[in-house]
Amino acid sequence: MRDELHNEIDTPAGKGSHSVTAKKTGEQRNRIIDGTDKDEIFYHYAKSESERAIIDRVMEKYPARITTFLKSLMEKSEFIRKQYLPSPKEIETIGTPTPFEEGKHSSKTHGLERLYRDRVLMTPHFDCPAYCRFCYKKSRVMRGKRGMTFEEIDQSVSEVGQMDSVRGVLVTGGDPMMNPEKLFYLLDRVMELNNIFEIRVGTRCLLTRPEIFTDEICDRLASYTRPCFTNPAKSKYLAINVHFNHPDELAPEVIEACHKLTSRGITLRNQTVLLKGINDNVDTAKTLFSLLLRNNMIPYYFNHCMPVEGADHLRTTVQKGLDIYKHLCTESSTIIPNYVYAPSGGKVHVGPDTVLNYEKQNGYNLIKIKMLYKAEEFSQIAKKPLPPMHEVTEDGYIQGMYIDGQDD
Repeated sequence: MRDELHNEIDTPAGKGSHSVTAKKTGEQRNRIIDGTDKDEIFYHYAKSESERAIIDRVMEKYPARITTFLKSLMEKSEFIRKQYLPSPKEIETIGTPTPFEEGKHSSKTHGLERLYRDRVLMTPHFDCPAYCRFCYKKSRVMRGKRGMTFEEIDQSVSEVGQMDSVRGVLVTGGDPMMNPEKLFYLLDRVMELNNIFEIRVGTRCLLTRPEIFTDEICDRLASYTRPCFTNPAKSKYLAINVHFNHPDELAPEVIEACHKLTSRGITLRNQTVLLKGINDNVDTAKTLFSLLLRNNMIPYYFNHCMPVEGADHLRTTVQKGLDIYKHLCTESSTIIPNYVYAPSGGKVHVGPDTVLNYEKQNGYNLIKIKMLYKAEEFSQIAKKPLPPMHEVTEDGYIQGMYIDGQDD
């Protein structure tokens, strides 16, 4: 079995490939730079020795990690730096370590989660090649949590096969592309299930490690899209959920890696996180979504940054996202993603006519919302009571409270 974490990353061209990355002189290796390496780039936002000491404390609690490819992009883009480099502002927070992880207790099998009736999450690998400062899975991804064993994958697949109402599997992380061997083993097993037709793989490696998307890897991923021409109800497909937040991320190597996938018929759906000082304006959001479309990627979700601890300085208000969304609704419908925020009880879709209902507690704003999900069904699926700050309405639905961000 291969190691769970590869600190050095080869950049092979792949059979028949003419990749931008491979053309670089010497075929340089894209490697992981850990915060413990004390690379000066991790102190970019420290303006004094005292702030360097604060960043050391921050990295003890929320580790920092980038790749050398990301570092090269950061040299040109403040918007990428803000997503990955620790800030002294992270030391004070009102966020929670687990803002949206209710489903992790729904199964006794490590790595299998279920929060919604029609889909499950499977996490074969809990680590990432780079750590986003706004990651809502900090409590797991940044803590060296082990991935699933092959035996646990087998057990999970067996469990999912017994869930009649489940039709989809989201393979998430960490980043499953860090261990292709385990990912492909999982996909092979899931494809054998008669009740599973929709598979999504979530990855940010197209930005952090674009060189791993060789022809061989892309061909293998494409093999999981299996149409049935005589009975479309039996068709199965694999899509990839990608994650780009700013136009500066769409470097030539990144676009080429994405094209290798889309040219093989793999759907790429992008999930953008609304981030203060990075993409919280109409021009940036509009440009990003337009560029994604021109390069055959679907603007899928525009996620409000979750109230995870340490990310307060990157969180806008939901209203600011709504103002951006309203403007997007006046453009071509093809660039309009789903704008959502997520209390622990599930996603809330925001429409152009949404009116937000606020309550104030301990000096910060909470958004009060009656959700689409029945409380009884939530408890049955998640196998636990409602999360804190949630209650049951008179007609049986979940009423949730969501910690809003700030715009000042």
